[in-house]
Amino acid sequence: MKNIKILTLALAGLLGFTACDDDNDSNPVVQQPETFQLNTPALAGNTYDLEHTQSIALTCKQPEYGYTAAVVYYLQMSLDGTWVPATSAEADDATFVELDGSFTTCELAMDATAVNRNIVKLAGYESAADVPADGVTLYVRSRATLASGYECFSNVIELKVQPHYVALVSADPELWYLIGGCIGDGSWGSEIGVSVFPMSPVENGVFDDVTGQGPLTYTGYFPADMGFKLVKIPGKWDDQWGAKADNSITDPVKNDGASGDFKVKTSGYYRIDLDTKKDELIITAVDEADTPKEYTQMLIAGGFNGWAEAEMSPVTTIEGAKNNVWCYDLNATEDTKLLFFQSGWGTKWGGTAFPYGWAAMGGADMEVPAGTYRIIFDHISRYCHFYTVE
Repeated sequence: MKNIKILTLALAGLLGFTACDDDNDSNPVVQQPETFQLNTPALAGNTYDLEHTQSIALTCKQPEYGYTAAVVYYLQMSLDGTWVPATSAEADDATFVELDGSFTTCELAMDATAVNRNIVKLAGYESAADVPADGVTLYVRSRATLASGYECFSNVIELKVQPHYVALVSADPELWYLIGGCIGDGSWGSEIGVSVFPMSPVENGVFDDVTGQGPLTYTGYFPADMGFKLVKIPGKWDDQWGAKADNSITDPVKNDGASGDFKVKTSGYYRIDLDTKKDELIITAVDEADTPKEYTQMLIAGGFNGWAEAEMSPVTTIEGAKNNVWCYDLNATEDTKLLFFQSGWGTKWGGTAFPYGWAAMGGADMEVPAGTYRIIFDHISRYCHFYTVE
């Protein structure tokens, strides 16, 4: 998710001092070497498949400082063998990348995931079609430093690697929506917050960076013998989940034009788990001991209304409903802050869930940029979504 996922380039290594420690009993005069040796690995003649490789092991020889020093090593990579730094701190025009992480021994390791993402960045790949089928040549060198500030660079080695495309900015989670006679106003319509609402991405779930596919969930009250389905796009039925036969919740089927509605046989709380990457749907009854907290109203307040109490609208309004999804139309003429809460402010939700995410119980005021939004908030999952209204 955009708020869910920030790009981190990790570089694993072994910590601890070995023969590179300073064990000189005298007070040596530090020499400044011009370079040092980064060894070409034995497998350098092969192509490293970065999608199926964890790391690339490298070794080096300590720079000749005139004594055995405590050295910190870093690894740098380039696609053209040039090492031109960025023109400014804000610019993104360097011809090489220094990988995150450092080493205090002469055994180094390049994390394959970090290497791959940096290749995509340096090369400017925008899709899998841009990645050369025969791989690329990767130029690697090491930077060595002492605490006193001495610095030098190793020789450059060449590695043949096969990268694969990844999105540098993670895709939004692929959402699916509940619709049906027991959902919203029961009209089977397409308006979000009236007749359909989204399932929640699973908090801390793993989502595909490119497709946004991953685990979704929803827990709510379902009356017996009232039909519902799942759709990917409200108002369209090309992508849907329904019952294969007899309205059974235990026999789901995807994109079958003959599928029926799901119907639970006994009224109560049910949990729906949909993994859009694996195409797996599971619907299970919630144990009575795990019945979620119920609220008959949900309030919202913020700078947009002088922190006055305003009621959110319950989305599921059919007879006998026990609603847990709430809606509010917000017109913020300037940047604002807001909270969801219960009367008396003893229970409130805030945090950093804009434009979507999970509100935190007792969280700080939620910051929202100026704009017009339809807000959906599920108090069971704590998932909230700010849909921009054009």
